[in-house]
Amino acid sequence: MRLSPLALLAILPLAACSHAGSSTAHESTPPPAAEGVHECKPDTLDAFTGKTADEATVKQLVSASGARNARVVKPGMAVTMDFRQDRVTVQVDAQNRIERASCG
Repeated sequence: MRLSPLALLAILPLAACSHAGSSTAHESTPPPAAEGVHECKPDTLDAFTGKTADEATVKQLVSASGARNARVVKPGMAVTMDFRQDRVTVQVDAQNRIERASCG
């Protein structure tokens, strides 16, 4: 049985889609925690309000909160709505002063 080129072009996208579904289980698995569990603790974050969000201050904030990393959000900046317990989100004003810090 020989397939026409048109039939082959119609089948090819279906074959590509069927393979994509098999890899989603691997992509949704969270990466293993390195060096133990990192979970942001919100009770330490208020102390940083009003400080300049320079590199040293953000590192101190991450360390004090127990988070693994931080994202600094500037005015008008778009961010994702995903919640990550190992991250602290730092919202700054136009002068790079911390307005608010929160877990996630």
